Amino acid sequence: MIDLHIHTTSSDGSDEPIDILVKAQQLGLKYISITDHDSLGAYKKLKNIKVNNYFEGTIVPGCEFSVVHHGKPIEILGYGIDLETINSTGIVSDEKFLERENEYIKKMMGVCKNLGLKYSDTLSVKSAKYFATQLIHADLRKYPENEKHFSKEIWESVNAFYRTCVNDENSPFFLNQTKNYPTVQETANLIKKAGGKAFLAHLYGYFAADYEEFLNSIVSLNALDGIECYHSLHEMDKTNYLLKYCKERDLYASGGSDYHGTFKPTVRLGESINGVKIPYEILEPWVSGCKKYTF
Repeated sequence: MIDLHIHTTSSDGSDEPIDILVKAQQLGLKYISITDHDSLGAYKKLKNIKVNNYFEGTIVPGCEFSVVHHGKPIEILGYGIDLETINSTGIVSDEKFLERENEYIKKMMGVCKNLGLKYSDTLSVKSAKYFATQLIHADLRKYPENEKHFSKEIWESVNAFYRTCVNDENSPFFLNQTKNYPTVQETANLIKKAGGKAFLAHLYGYFAADYEEFLNSIVSLNALDGIECYHSLHEMDKTNYLLKYCKERDLYASGGSDYHGTFKPTVRLGESINGVKIPYEILEPWVSGCKKYTF
C-alpha cells in the first residue's frame, strides 16, 4: 500500500511529520509522500529526527503546488523533487504565503461586512496551517444566522465555498488569484528542473461543467507526467476512468488519500475512499526514476 498525498502542520494538516511516519508504519505503507500546500516545511522537520526509527518504508519528496489554469486555481503535485532546487526558487516561501493570505482575509472580511454577515473582526493568518478561505469559512459557520445566506453544499463544505465562491468572478467573495499563481506549464517545468514528475491533483475536487473537457484542456498542454487517479474525492468509477485515461494517453498514475488528520476526519491514511487501499502497482512504472528522501 502507498499514500502519495499527505498534509501536515506545515500546511493545513493536524499531524506533525513524525506522527505521519508512525501511522504509516503501523499501516504497513510501503511508499509515502508528504505534499503540503506550497511548503517543504515538513521535510525540514524530518532532518532533525532518525526517520528509520519511525518508518521503514520509502519517502518520495513531494509538494502540492497552487497553479492557475483558464483563470481558475488548481493544484499540481510534484514528486521526486530536489528540495534545495525548489527552495532556491522562492516559490514555497512562507513569508509570501502569509502576506498573500492575510491580504485575502482582509478582503473577505470586508465582503462579510458589506453583506451584513456576522464574523470575527480579528481574523488573521498567523501560520502556514490555515488558508484565508478555510479561516473565513470556519468563522462564518460559528454564527448560525449566516447559514441562510449560503446553499447547503457551500455552508457544509469549505471546498465548495472555495471552488464556487472564491473562484467565481460573479461572487462577492471572488479573489483574483491568477496574479499570484504560476501556470501549469511554469510549475511543471520547475518540478522537472528539480528532477521530479508533475501530476494533476484530484480532478474531481474542482467544479467543472464537463470534467473530460477540463482534463483534456490541461493534458493538451503536454506539461504533465501523470494524473492522481486514487483520491478521497474519487469514487471507484472515477478512479477507473482516470486509470483508463492514463493508459490510453501514456500518462503515469498516482494516488493518495489527501490526509489532513482531524481536519478531514473521514479521510484515512493509505486509503482513497473508505476501505479502498491505494495499490503499490500504480507506482511501479515510474517510481524507480524518482528521487527518494534521504536521511
